[in-house]
Amino acid sequence: MLKKAKIAVLRIAGSTGLTRLAMRSTWRRNRLLILAYHGTSIDDEHQWDSSLYLPPATLRARLNLIRTAGCNVLPLDTAVRLLYRSELPPRSVVLTFDDGPHDFYTQAFPIVRSFGFPVTVYLTTYYAAHNRPVYDVMLRYLLWKSRHPTLCWPEVLGTEAEVPLSGSASPSVLERLQRHPGEHSLTGAQKDSLLCRLAELLEVDYQAILRKRLLHIMSLDEVRELAAQGVDFQLHTHRHGVSLYKAVFQREIADNRALLKTAGSLAARHFCYPGGVHRPQFLPWLREWDIASATTCELGLASRQCDALLLPRLVDTGSLTEHEFVGWLSGVAALLPKRPYVEGPGQFLEERLGSGCLVGLT
Repeated sequence: MLKKAKIAVLRIAGSTGLTRLAMRSTWRRNRLLILAYHGTSIDDEHQWDSSLYLPPATLRARLNLIRTAGCNVLPLDTAVRLLYRSELPPRSVVLTFDDGPHDFYTQAFPIVRSFGFPVTVYLTTYYAAHNRPVYDVMLRYLLWKSRHPTLCWPEVLGTEAEVPLSGSASPSVLERLQRHPGEHSLTGAQKDSLLCRLAELLEVDYQAILRKRLLHIMSLDEVRELAAQGVDFQLHTHRHGVSLYKAVFQREIADNRALLKTAGSLAARHFCYPGGVHRPQFLPWLREWDIASATTCELGLASRQCDALLLPRLVDTGSLTEHEFVGWLSGVAALLPKRPYVEGPGQFLEERLGSGCLVGLT
């Protein structure tokens, strides 16, 4: 109901000229819209999870709306500096992509490059070095891809009975499969073997998935290639998780930074919280580690009043309409009521791997 009402208001704003006025306003000029994207489909990923994946045509349409609106698309570092100096140009926008999936290399970057826009990728680096499918994400994809109503896997699920893969039982099965590697301190290679076995049990063609490199992170060679072409790679932790333990969190930043440096990113000083998870104690830690800015998944436009380590973004998804997107470009949508962001599960390393235990990912 709230979404329908907002779309109606934004449609009226567009037809009455309010959107154009907002675009040219001083209020909008003093604010920065940071757009966040995740994946751009190679195959059917947008049908599986439209909150993570956009079809290439939709991404191209979004960038065309940005160009048509006369927005100034700025590099992240430049935009943050200008924001806090009150020197932003009109209708400032930054493009960011989280995680660094392989489809950014094959699908998204060619589209972004065709518009001549600068872009930042917050790269998580473990799966860039260990270039296999991302375990937790691939689990969900395989369960969706399968047409099997049940799964019998006593070695992992702990029961000889067939477990339903739909209805109320489905989240429980997924949670058990997600927790299994941490509970048994499995290596990356062992987790990949689990995925192979799951695909076999579900009769999903895993080799076809691997050939297309679905749900992979870019390889370090691909990162180097794009960095040489001007793509800005920034910090997103090594293992895509944060920790309430300072030493573990610091290791995540240090490992992430080190691999980014080997891949050609020599100035990694901007950070994105994995899953949008942030806590007050993280801020002094990040300042200590010379982090200039950090982005969240909180919905909004960034202003000078925002803490530079808690910058809001618009996470663009397949459910966002054109009226809503233009509403955010103009700033009108930021003035309407919005639902609070709900953190994704499993982003704390302690929850995923056991307190202080990183064995499963090294």
